[in-house]
Amino acid sequence: MTIEQTIEITASRRIFLDLPLDLPIGKAKVELTITPEASSQKKNVKPLHSLLGIHKGMDTIEEYFARKRKDKELENAQYQQNLRK
Repeated sequence: MTIEQTIEITASRRIFLDLPLDLPIGKAKVELTITPEASSQKKNVKPLHSLLGIHKGMDTIEEYFARKRKDKELENAQYQQNLRK
């Protein structure tokens, strides 16, 4: 028995199968062949290409953490000033 159906693959990448009731119960071999449709394939590739280089010029992890430490120090200083009032 061959069952063929076009489905939408969601972000979770999960599919569920409802099998025909006339299918005999017991062991069976199941084959899954995924063939992306041309329009779906183009939709998925284009956004990825648009993201290339999006992070150019951004700081390193060390610079990020240094900036966050400085922010925390300023936050603590403001907190201490509010306690004194």
